[in-house]
Amino acid sequence: MRKLLHIIIIIISITITSLIISPVYAARTKLPRVVIDYKFDEARDFHEGLAAVYSKSDEAWGYVNNLGHMAIPFTLKVPEAGDFSDGFAFVGDRYIDTAGNPAFEDKLFENGLKFVRGRAAVQSAGRWGYIDMTGKFAIAPIFEDAKSFSPVENLAPVKRNGLWGFIDTQGVFKIPAQYTSANSFSEGLALVELNGRFGFIDTQGREIIKFKYHEGGDFNYNLAPVRAKSNYRSWGYINNKGKVVIAHRYNMALNFANGSAPVATDGRWGFINLRGEKIISNLYDEARPFSEGLAAVRLDDKWGYIRQ
Repeated sequence: MRKLLHIIIIIISITITSLIISPVYAARTKLPRVVIDYKFDEARDFHEGLAAVYSKSDEAWGYVNNLGHMAIPFTLKVPEAGDFSDGFAFVGDRYIDTAGNPAFEDKLFENGLKFVRGRAAVQSAGRWGYIDMTGKFAIAPIFEDAKSFSPVENLAPVKRNGLWGFIDTQGVFKIPAQYTSANSFSEGLALVELNGRFGFIDTQGREIIKFKYHEGGDFNYNLAPVRAKSNYRSWGYINNKGKVVIAHRYNMALNFANGSAPVATDGRWGFINLRGEKIISNLYDEARPFSEGLAAVRLDDKWGYIRQ
């Protein structure tokens, strides 16, 4: 009943919008198509045709395909299930294949991230390193923390002595450990934190966009979300020169993917296009970026998937 009410509100919202704004803007705002119904208690993004979903009643994770069928049933009783990449996903304390079977002779790790160009960050005995596609360490576990390699720049953020820097695929530091936090590179730039503020550096470690933001995300389509101030509506998007392209007017803004980005206004989530125009109304309780044509969205306490 509450989901039906949400849909009615969406229709009313779009009707009102079409009356008070230009016809060009209104034409771009439409109802998304619900591809997989709202029935999951948690839901992650699609990768390689599969998305991790959680069932409270089963107290377990499983994986759904893009037709809404359970490819791996709710049998994974672990705190979290990762995304598939290169045919593997980290679940609980091990990697599994797309059939749900243990990989790498059932080797166990304390934590693990996705594979990128044949390397995956894993935690073993409290330290992080990188394994190859056979499950063997390609870079020894000597770091306090680590994130995934970037597919183009071939650099990965790692933490040593309390600070973050970047290594290459051989484990050699290319950018010294000097940042409070760091994201993986995307489109040649990486978000890093220094002295309590965020900015962007290039692969040589040079400051490209000044350290002046309170938070930020990654570049896609030459746009990155940043929070300019600590006030309520201060998220917007900048280009790789640091110029504001989409005004700071959102409570929260996530990375662009598939040509759109989830944004929140007054606690409700919708989607905008690359010009900052609203293309899906802000009436979701939570939303994730589109991935492989589908986006996970939450209405009330249930998650489903929509298509633009």
